Amino acid sequence: MRRAPGARSPSRRSPRRSRRRAPGRRDSDTPPAAAVVPPPPRPASRARRGRRRVGSLAHGSASRYSRRSSSGSTKVKRSATETAARSARRLALLLFLAPAAALAAGDGGPRLTFLDSYDVAAGTRLDGTCVGGLSAIAYAGGERYFVLSDSGREARFYRLKLALATGAGGAAEIAEVAFERAVRLKTREGLPYPEGRVDPEGLALLDDRAAFLSSEGAAPLGVPPFVDLVALDDGAWLATAPLPVAYRPLATDGVQVAGVRRNLGLEALALSPDRRVLYAATESALAQDAAPGKPLYARLLRFAVGRTTSLAGEYLYPLVEPEGEVIVHGVVELLALDDGGRLLALERTYGPAIGLAVTLYAVDLEQRAAPGERAHLAAGVRSLPLLVKRPLLDFATLPVAVENYEGMTLGPPLPGGGQSLLIVGDNDDVDCTAGASRPSRFLLFRLE
Repeated sequence: MRRAPGARSPSRRSPRRSRRRAPGRRDSDTPPAAAVVPPPPRPASRARRGRRRVGSLAHGSASRYSRRSSSGSTKVKRSATETAARSARRLALLLFLAPAAALAAGDGGPRLTFLDSYDVAAGTRLDGTCVGGLSAIAYAGGERYFVLSDSGREARFYRLKLALATGAGGAAEIAEVAFERAVRLKTREGLPYPEGRVDPEGLALLDDRAAFLSSEGAAPLGVPPFVDLVALDDGAWLATAPLPVAYRPLATDGVQVAGVRRNLGLEALALSPDRRVLYAATESALAQDAAPGKPLYARLLRFAVGRTTSLAGEYLYPLVEPEGEVIVHGVVELLALDDGGRLLALERTYGPAIGLAVTLYAVDLEQRAAPGERAHLAAGVRSLPLLVKRPLLDFATLPVAVENYEGMTLGPPLPGGGQSLLIVGDNDDVDCTAGASRPSRFLLFRLE
């Protein structure tokens, strides 16, 4: 959930405010990009109002990455020795997560080419709402998309038009992004959600009439996460997918001991192309799976979709940073590439030493990792399949600044081959706060 305008805390929402990676910065402990092709050149005359041309950098400077303490002093970054040790540990874990052969380009995995970016200005309004806080995007055919705002005060999604065109250099580019309609979500009783009872994060279209939607819940209030089926025309509740009881927040003497943690619930959602398999992932480990200094494992759920939706599998998704090492670290989105369990996973990390980092991984549900360190997990959890992931793209290598990217979808086929892949950023502004300037940024890639 969002905090009040101007409030500051070391919560997961911190990177959504003003944290910026210095232009061109690359951290030594961030996974390298693999199979990424640089964008084609764009003539300078192609700049258009409302968009950011490929190669330009967002506002902000390196100083905006410094995190300040409550006393106002700037914290000093880690020492060279500490940073080197941390980098070595992270590299070792990455090598454990993905075989060496899979880390190299040209192994038959997905290939990405960055094409374009497009900014929608902060403060954009539609149907009495502020267009911002975009946490998910789903393609509906033609030039139509749906995007989800993660506002907990006025839960909603938007229908928009996103048009692609061929640029002067022959490469595809985003020609227009136009928000057309706001649709407010409703409870089972047909009423607007009360504030604090929903935190919309994931969106996956079932057909032209309905979509699956995930909410992180509200752990401090004991509100569980959910995956609901909702109507696209009016946001009405249609059905609810079953979730394991282990995901329900549970506290003892004021201390959470089980379930999704605050702002770390069901952040990611994806449907297979045949619409028969639904995937959902927690952003980070459940409370009962987290231990200080120990490896973090998010939970990934697989549902069978038919006349009803039923749970069909559960997996452990490995995260690189141990519990407590950084402020924010987890899975923010999933995308199903085929009907056989091949996924893309988008991760976000934020910490004083590294700033904001976003990385795209390839995951295959048919591949399993070695057991690893799982002694801190309950016996039933240790027996869950541990997935393998391999890094595809470090967003710090792109010619646009790293933003708080949270949503992705496959779009239409592109001229010359390949599929369009669109990624959207959450600008952390769901109320059109005075002085807010971060845009909602859309990225376009060619996926082959």
